[in-house]
Amino acid sequence: MSEKRGLQEIIKWEKRYQAFGLEKLCAWDFAHDNGQNPAATGVARKYADHFEELRQDGTGLSIFGGAGAGKSYLAAEIVSDLTDRGYHCLFTNMNTVMIELNTMAFEGRRDFLAQICDKDLLVLDDLGSEPETSYCNQIFIQIVNTCLTRNVPLLFTSAFHEDILTKEGSNAKRAMAVTRLLKRNISYTVLMPGERRNTNLEQKRKAEAMVKGGSAGRQETMEGFEGSEAACGETAVTECLPQTVQPSLLQTLQQSLPQTVQQRLPLK
Repeated sequence: MSEKRGLQEIIKWEKRYQAFGLEKLCAWDFAHDNGQNPAATGVARKYADHFEELRQDGTGLSIFGGAGAGKSYLAAEIVSDLTDRGYHCLFTNMNTVMIELNTMAFEGRRDFLAQICDKDLLVLDDLGSEPETSYCNQIFIQIVNTCLTRNVPLLFTSAFHEDILTKEGSNAKRAMAVTRLLKRNISYTVLMPGERRNTNLEQKRKAEAMVKGGSAGRQETMEGFEGSEAACGETAVTECLPQTVQPSLLQTLQQSLPQTVQQRLPLK
């Protein structure tokens, strides 16, 4: 029985790897959710539970939110759940798509794009981070239009607000493609939980302490610059001023400096 269960786990992991392409993402599922954002997890779970009905109309999911809010994890949870249930999913991003295309001959690019859209669910993670080039926009528009035509649900995550993604800017066709996609998709904005925000701040403080050392705001003298303070103390203020500066201005400057500074920086 244990051998059979072990074999099933291997098969499940292999199918997830085919969907993600990265081993670490294979463990991003509902079972490992830390529970910090139950509302967001609930949305992802309901989408996965009702996927069979939603996919009939090609209804996808648009997940917005700031960096570190958990957008990618929510999308990965959905992919893991659907993949385990036998659906064929692909979790990728436009940067990866463009890299793959650039390594292919022209004849193979059409087949590659056809395979991307030949899924039960396509996920484009971190939309908007890809380079803003005419060729990249062309590929994105082709993917969106193909998914809409075939009723393939397209889930995407983005740190940009939908108003920015639909702003025409330099490419009206791309903005129109996003607008059409948003009309079919369910939109959801993820807010970073306070606990996660505090954890991130604490990690940043620890990292800064390791690099800067000492207490906050205190800077240690770097090796090789031990004599820099003494050298500054020996420099007269007049050496840093033009020769044409009037003596009266120097006198005023001297009077405005604290006594400790006047002692360390002698005025000529």
